[in-house]
Parts: sequence; C-alpha cells; structure tokens
Amino acid sequence: MKRLVLLFALGVSACDRDAPDKTAVPAPAAAASAILPGPDATKKSASVVPLPKDQAQLDRMILAGYTPHGSHMHPPGVKECPLSQGSEVVM
Repeated sequence: MKRLVLLFALGVSACDRDAPDKTAVPAPAAAASAILPGPDATKKSASVVPLPKDQAQLDRMILAGYTPHGSHMHPPGVKECPLSQGSEVVM
C-alpha cells in the first residue's frame, strides 16, 4: 500500500512540471527559398522530348498525352514547337 501511495505521489509531481526547453524545434539555418527551387522551376518542364527507341515506350507516352512531332515529342499542353523555324503548330 505504501508503494502505491509513493508511486501515485511521484506521478502527480511529474505531471506538474513544465516541459523542458530541449523539445522546442530549432529555427532552420537557411531560408527555405534559398534551398527549394521556385515555382517557375517546378512548373516548367522540357517542351521537347526525344522519341524513345522502344515502340512500347512510345505507345505509353502517346497514351499519356505526348504528341509526336518529327524526330521528337512534346508533352501535354505544348502548342508550339520551339525547334521549328516558323510558326509551326503542334497537333
């Protein structure tokens, strides 16, 4: 019985203490903008992709929305070819 009372008193006194400062999260050393690329770099993808040599890979890319155009392909959303001399439209 004495052990139970002692254990209960020890538990109550442990709960009354404040949390130590060691658990606080330290501030990062460098700014996040210096480490992470900006939104332009993440949204911008290659507008020209070389044709794959494997026919199965080519079929998968076409099903994914890539457009074959000459000796290269364009990802979904690209409407003009940067490699063309004039104003050639990608279909």
